[in-house]
Amino acid sequence: MVEAADLNGTQRAAIFLMSLSESEAADIMRHMPVREVQQIGQAMASLQNVSRAEADQVLLQFASSVETQAPLTGGSPQSLKRLLSKSLGEEKANSLMDRIIDDSPRGLESLQMMDPKEITEIILHEHPQVISIVLAGLEPVKSAKVIGELPSRMSTDIVTRIAKMGEIPQTAITELDSVLQQRFSQTTGFKTAEIGGVRNAAEILNILDKELGSKVLEELEERDPPLKQEIEESMFVFENLLESDDRGIQGLVREVTSDVLVTALKGADEAIQEKIFGNMSKRAAELLRDDLDAKGPVRITDVEDAQKQIVAAARQLVDDGKMMMGGAGNDFV
Repeated sequence: MVEAADLNGTQRAAIFLMSLSESEAADIMRHMPVREVQQIGQAMASLQNVSRAEADQVLLQFASSVETQAPLTGGSPQSLKRLLSKSLGEEKANSLMDRIIDDSPRGLESLQMMDPKEITEIILHEHPQVISIVLAGLEPVKSAKVIGELPSRMSTDIVTRIAKMGEIPQTAITELDSVLQQRFSQTTGFKTAEIGGVRNAAEILNILDKELGSKVLEELEERDPPLKQEIEESMFVFENLLESDDRGIQGLVREVTSDVLVTALKGADEAIQEKIFGNMSKRAAELLRDDLDAKGPVRITDVEDAQKQIVAAARQLVDDGKMMMGGAGNDFV
């Protein structure tokens, strides 16, 4: 029997939503960011044969948490801002508050649910700066897939523009919205939005096809060596797990499914395999070794996809302060 305390937050949220009717769950997920919907969807798919007793544990824990940690507060913007700050941090709370207060439609959010080929068709003939703004506003995984659909001659230029991006004038955002045939509500004054940057470009390159990613970095070396170095220092790949802290690895193992872990390790160096085994219980490590030995030949693309999933989970743990990951240099990020 699975104990609620052993489940991570995403799994508990998945069980909670699975306990609701489809319409009720859909109403909740409609208000969630696409990235969270994808994570919870994956958790729902991986959770099988959850008993009513196990679901009741999660629901009781949820009810207890609401009673003790979420007393009813006034519905003022100030109280909402405090709640969001405690949950998400000051920076994310400010960004989310802007979107809550200005509830006009956002084209990027609708693009997030579209197929990369459809997005490519929409933006292909736009100015490279408009394309860059679109891709900087999407999840890195989606952006990387779109770049893979664009003509290869455009790849380096787009990644360079994303890396150099910072505060974007509202007029540029409006131009982007016209491309998506959306309308913002009327705003007053001159506004800017922080978008893109070296970190965003690095995340996209982490996900790009290896051959295309290498080509982009080679061309960047010729065009702008300092920028190329800065991007590389913000990147990390599966092999960098060797430089991560043991506690972070233990958390990472809990975040990914055993199937993904086995596939990723199938093509990994022995040192990385031992790093993973060494941060599991003896029994869990033995089971993983058995699964690894029993697994037949695996396509290289499948191994790369699995390793990218693990790197994405590791990056999220780094962002949450739950893991220290070695970058391209010797410092931890």
